[in-house]
Amino acid sequence: MAQTKADRLAALREKERQLKAQIAQIEAREKATERKLDTRRKILIGGAVLAKVKRGAWPEKQLRELVDSELTKDRDRLLFDLSPKADRSDQDTKASDAK
Repeated sequence: MAQTKADRLAALREKERQLKAQIAQIEAREKATERKLDTRRKILIGGAVLAKVKRGAWPEKQLRELVDSELTKDRDRLLFDLSPKADRSDQDTKASDAK
């Protein structure tokens, strides 16, 4: 029984849909793996820095200054007993005005 052009086209579209789903699954797995590796790297770097501070090889004051200068989110700053960034509300206002 010969397939009509419409049947063949429908079959190809279904195959395309399946392939796109497989591609999406593989890409999602790759992204998840990369996120896990990134998290592991951050944990290891943090552990190394904390070990240097504990041994006295890196001053705790310097670590606090680094953390204070790099953390911008209030919830992250709270974790390290840092006060919220004072100019953050000004930046939020400017950003919303620009939209």
